Amino acid sequence: MPVISTNTAANSAVRYLNINASEQSQSLSKLASGSRITKASDDAAGLAISTRIQSDVTALEQAATNASHGISVLQTADGGASNISDILQRMKALASESASGTVTDTERSYINAEFSQLIDEVNGTATSTRYNGQSLLDGTSSFSTGVTVMVGSDASDTITVKLATLTANALGLSNATAVAPADLVGGSANITLAAGATASFQVNGTTVTIGDAASTKSQTVTMADVATAINTALGPVTGNTVTASVNATSGKLTLANSATGASASTALTNFTGITASMLGFSKTSSTGSDAGDLSVATQPGANRALDTIDSAIDTVSKTRADIGATESRFEFRAETIATSTENLTAANSAITDVDVASEEAKLASAAVKTQAAVAAAAQANQMPQELLKLMQ
Repeated sequence: MPVISTNTAANSAVRYLNINASEQSQSLSKLASGSRITKASDDAAGLAISTRIQSDVTALEQAATNASHGISVLQTADGGASNISDILQRMKALASESASGTVTDTERSYINAEFSQLIDEVNGTATSTRYNGQSLLDGTSSFSTGVTVMVGSDASDTITVKLATLTANALGLSNATAVAPADLVGGSANITLAAGATASFQVNGTTVTIGDAASTKSQTVTMADVATAINTALGPVTGNTVTASVNATSGKLTLANSATGASASTALTNFTGITASMLGFSKTSSTGSDAGDLSVATQPGANRALDTIDSAIDTVSKTRADIGATESRFEFRAETIATSTENLTAANSAITDVDVASEEAKLASAAVKTQAAVAAAAQANQMPQELLKLMQ
């Protein structure tokens, strides 16, 4: 029905003009940004997935840097260990020369002068092998107890770097003071004994009993109970220097000996009704060592030095093997990180990146429809003028 008070055709044309102009604007935004999702309403689920993937990619990029740092630490440590190995080779040559009957004690004193300097240089090398200000091989840095390196997008994606101590004292080349036996470290798990059952073992010859023979039900013995039993048994023993404790952090049972020297020892023996492994002990004895520097000033001393140096070379070789194994693990993880980053980036691209050809086609279509809507609106605005002619 032709009317002049309400231009329905013009309203419809304007509505479509707004729709087409909006589509054209959206296509231009996507082409300008290169992203298919310029606002959350474009693809809410896709945006959520893309954000999570992008966060993983960001974490992996940093993990790649962390892995590179880990490799650098290990390469630095291996360089220092290699130098210590070279020093030990020279020391073995000097000990072999001094052990020969073809040289006199006077000449041995000259040999020992260099030998002593090389012992000091082992310490110097261990201390001067540094990364980021930390000495890696002298046991003073956090690397001696283990440092975790983040090499992934999750908190559990870590590799632990732990470096052995390669000082002269640790290698048995020099003991400035008498050394106490190393701690014997057990486990943290509780032990279950049957009703009325007891178990026993000896610490340095003193019997320690756990469990209650009068118990009428199954018994749970904690490591704290074991420590108490050990200290109670050893308390009356004259000259006892061994004490038992439970680590507050790990909960592990530890036996420490405050005595020093080669005569000081801690030994677990004669297990009855229980085993060392049930207590978590993989090592059941430890002995201290006397003070004194390794010397090749005499032929017997040179012979002893040869055995000690061989042991030290084995220790350094094992340390280098461990360093190499960990470094290899970092290298493989770095390759995994690179592959994951590439794949996740491709996956994110499939979600968020705009298809330029497709979007350009949409833009062209929206532009044509916008132009058509403009033309239609212009024609609709002429309709009331045409109707007025009927009144002339």
